[in-house]
Amino acid sequence: MKPVIATLVCVALCACTSSTSSTTAVQEDAGADAAVDAATDSGVGTGMDASTDASVDAGDAGPSERRIFVTATVQTGSMGGIAGADEICATQADAAGLEGEFRAWLSTLASPVSGRLVESTVPYVLVDGTVIAADWDDLTDDTIEAPINLDATGELRGGDVWTGTLPSGESYDGGDCEDFTSDSSGIRSLCGSTQFVDTRWSAAQTPSCSTRLRLFCIEQ
Repeated sequence: MKPVIATLVCVALCACTSSTSSTTAVQEDAGADAAVDAATDSGVGTGMDASTDASVDAGDAGPSERRIFVTATVQTGSMGGIAGADEICATQADAAGLEGEFRAWLSTLASPVSGRLVESTVPYVLVDGTVIAADWDDLTDDTIEAPINLDATGELRGGDVWTGTLPSGESYDGGDCEDFTSDSSGIRSLCGSTQFVDTRWSAAQTPSCSTRLRLFCIEQ
């Protein structure tokens, strides 16, 4: 009986040794797979993060220039306030295929353009690329480089323009057509002109609020 017992013992020991070796191999494979997966995930994650950061940075950069145009239409001092004026600018920009947000260069006594428009560090240009000012400081230093006389489509337009705004970007304190909601002939506000490059581009005269004038629109 001893040879039989020895044989059984050997079988049992050999089976345990084989099982242990298999387990070790599986553990090693699992460790290797985990390392590869971790490296892959890390690489993908890093790539995705870098791509996202690049996109965010590109978005933060903003436009390389800001376009400015004069409206093709005219309106009295009753234009639905600043919101109505901004809507006129947005509508004409959209119709001309200009992307971006456009707002009117228009101030009320309580809301000057210096507080509601982007004070850009990049040039202001007409839709044909003509430079109007190097940046906000240049735009509001009393003179501009060229008349603002092209509409959103690039067509030449002339005439006076409702602004309610001093060349500095501050509100004109002599009247604002009741927040630009009135076309009464008995009240007045400030207008500029498409003809001039001195202070008169924004502050030329004070017509009656019943007068039909254009607007200047600036990309934000």
